[in-house]
Amino acid sequence: MNLQTVILFSMATLFLGAAVTLLMPYSRRTIGWISLFFQTVASLGFFYTALQVLASGTFNLDKPVFQVAGLGASFLLKVDVLSAIFLLVITIVSWAAGLYSIEYMKHYKESLARYYPLLLLFLLGMYGVVVVRDLFFFIVFWEFMTLTSYALVVYEWGNKTNVNAGFKYFLMTHIGTAGIIIAANTLYHYSQSFDFNALGPVMGLLRTDNPVLLHTLLLLFFLGFATKAGVFPFGDWLPDAHPAAPSPISAILSGVMIKMGIYGILRVFLGMLPVSHFSYTWGIIMVCFGTVSLFVGTLTALFQRDAKRLLAFSSIGQIGYILLAVGAGLALLPISPAMATIALMAGVYHIINHASIKTMLFLSAGSLQYKTGHRDLDRLGGLGKYMPHTAAAALVAGLAVAGIPPLNGFASKWFIYQSTLNSGFAVPLILVCGLVALFTSLITLSMMVKYLGMSFLGQRLPENAKVESDVPGTMRSAQYLLVAVMFLEGLLVAPIAKAIYRAVIGFQTPSYWPQLSSIINTSQWGLALNFGAGLVGFYKPLFVLIALAVLGLAAWIIWKSGGAKQTVSNLWYSGEVQSPEAVRYYSGSYFRTFKQHFNIRFGKYTQEGVYPHWKLPNIKKSFKLKHILDVDDWLYRPLVYVGHKVLEVFAGTHSGFPQWYLLWMVVGAAVALFIMFMVG
Repeated sequence: MNLQTVILFSMATLFLGAAVTLLMPYSRRTIGWISLFFQTVASLGFFYTALQVLASGTFNLDKPVFQVAGLGASFLLKVDVLSAIFLLVITIVSWAAGLYSIEYMKHYKESLARYYPLLLLFLLGMYGVVVVRDLFFFIVFWEFMTLTSYALVVYEWGNKTNVNAGFKYFLMTHIGTAGIIIAANTLYHYSQSFDFNALGPVMGLLRTDNPVLLHTLLLLFFLGFATKAGVFPFGDWLPDAHPAAPSPISAILSGVMIKMGIYGILRVFLGMLPVSHFSYTWGIIMVCFGTVSLFVGTLTALFQRDAKRLLAFSSIGQIGYILLAVGAGLALLPISPAMATIALMAGVYHIINHASIKTMLFLSAGSLQYKTGHRDLDRLGGLGKYMPHTAAAALVAGLAVAGIPPLNGFASKWFIYQSTLNSGFAVPLILVCGLVALFTSLITLSMMVKYLGMSFLGQRLPENAKVESDVPGTMRSAQYLLVAVMFLEGLLVAPIAKAIYRAVIGFQTPSYWPQLSSIINTSQWGLALNFGAGLVGFYKPLFVLIALAVLGLAAWIIWKSGGAKQTVSNLWYSGEVQSPEAVRYYSGSYFRTFKQHFNIRFGKYTQEGVYPHWKLPNIKKSFKLKHILDVDDWLYRPLVYVGHKVLEVFAGTHSGFPQWYLLWMVVGAAVALFIMFMVG
């Protein structure tokens, strides 16, 4: 079957599914299954496309599907190996989240007609970003993805905190998008085309003719993509937006959407920018931002009490690992193509792995909220006995994100450490950043100990006494799927490495890159790395799994052979009766001594943690400077108020009558036709 037909059919299916689910707002029992049906049909089409590209090579449509007269924009489709990898990631993660949503969303009082149509359109935007070859339509789908995700973040628009978080996300990401649009229009001024293939030569000319302009354009691209990716400090929207959204949406936001920022960085800085000192400069910049992001994000997660906020800060940290690897690859391109290849492969591999890991963790947080009604770690605990499936899945994901073999998180982090630590002789700064990343992995493990311990271990609190069973079957099945993916991604390192290598070398001429066999010796049992000077490391995940299984079996045999009886008794509190609240280990107590070393102290000012909290100075009322500096008072609050009123008006259009929805579609189509007429 023609892949163009498959792609367009899959896109149309998502759009049709959004229209159908929009017209059935009161069918709460079936709307989830109807949405999943359309999502499954589209997912099968994109899954087939990805497998065909992985098997047969790049699908590149030279003839546009249609053109926009007067703008030089053409709807060109292209799916290379990198696009295919992202298609697989989007498909698996979003399908698991869609299956999870069926039961999870039933406990919301809000209309599901504001959820499932937007979910399908949100997926359409992400799929569109990775299959187009034209920067104009890339931005169109990018904006489509942003707007629909914003509407999902503020799904509970009766909650002012969620509305504020959504507006912050909307404002910050659109500032970043504005930079991308300015850079794209500037490149179009020189090339008269938005085609990716035409923009690369323009950057090559600007490299010599106007390097200042090229640096400016690269800065705009980086700020736009880094903001969407959630890189610190540009991703300050992320810790607020992720907890505000429903848990399946939080899973997709963290599992897939923020990776779109890294996808954009790869397309521009690796696909368009010629290899030169520009690659080195911007690679080092990304290495620095990635290192700061992974350290600050992960350490701040250790201070959190809200389960989803903890996971959100963890996403800032994990995206830092990805940016560190991608930046190291860019910086090493002019110096050592072999080391650059390994680093870039490490970044793409961690994109794949983190997608399944963080999706699973957010779904586990959603399961806790579904059963208890809250996400406060200090009010959880002891639920592992009553939610064994969720606890086991969360444990696997927690070990994976901490980099414990043979799970997938170890495989990609092993690549990151090998590429950064072994490049110390070429670029010492990358070695230092690699050591920081290695240290931060211990903080990641500590963070997961806190999350899992506070949620599933210890004694169950009286307020959670109603929790006597795990989540429904569809929610458990979504978690089972992601656990299986994590094991497969950790064990199948050799075939995954081969696919990622093909994705990386697709950005430059094949002669530039080293042969795969010269840097990686792959086999069905694992792989070994060679940067050109001999073996530097090897990893055999299947052997690790067998060794762990044998040791675990031996420990079980020793335990059973002892014949020790299990007894349950009350804890000894030095002869005194203590209430459970008095002896409970609260979230703030976890690793308190360690965390105290990372408090900020400057004169009389003290702050817990390293994440900055901006406060206005204490200025007397007689000074107008205080009002000028109070951005919240004269800018943020009025914008939030106006945005809230707009949302109230928008809410009034959802009366439940299909005639009104059809009328709005007609009005929207008329406005779109008028704009196209004026442009023409």
